Amino acid sequence: MSSLTTSSEGENCAPRFVVGSRDDETDFLGSNMKTDETDFFEDDEEEESPPERQIVVGICAMTKKSKSKPMTQILERLCKFEYITVVIMGEDVILNEPVENWPSCDCLISFHSKGFPLDKAVAYAKLCKPFLINDLDMQYYIQDRREVYRILQEEGIDLPRYA
Repeated sequence: MSSLTTSSEGENCAPRFVVGSRDDETDFLGSNMKTDETDFFEDDEEEESPPERQIVVGICAMTKKSKSKPMTQILERLCKFEYITVVIMGEDVILNEPVENWPSCDCLISFHSKGFPLDKAVAYAKLCKPFLINDLDMQYYIQDRREVYRILQEEGIDLPRYA
């Protein structure tokens, strides 16, 4: 049996995976089965491991979107993870800086809205090749209601009748 345990000390409370069985489970094992109660990870705890690399999540959206209540709640949850750093690109950077000067990130969340330079966001994605959470090219389609209707129709999603 395997179980997930956490360290009870106040230091790094990262979960560790323990392979083996509890004492009360040995009765269910066959007579030819051996139990190995060695904790393979005890030695690893004594050695110092290199610090984990931070994953940088870049938020590329106009202030109205990046400071909205839903986005704020998403970002608060992301920031709870020890190895995730969130970088919000400000409107000034998005609108006035060339994409070569934008902060680098491993993962990009980008939302189109009025006044957002989608072409620059696409150019940044091609230049830096971050993992894209949402498809930037599809955001061109949401700018045209006819394209949205066409895509919904192709996917078999019911549409309201035209007035």
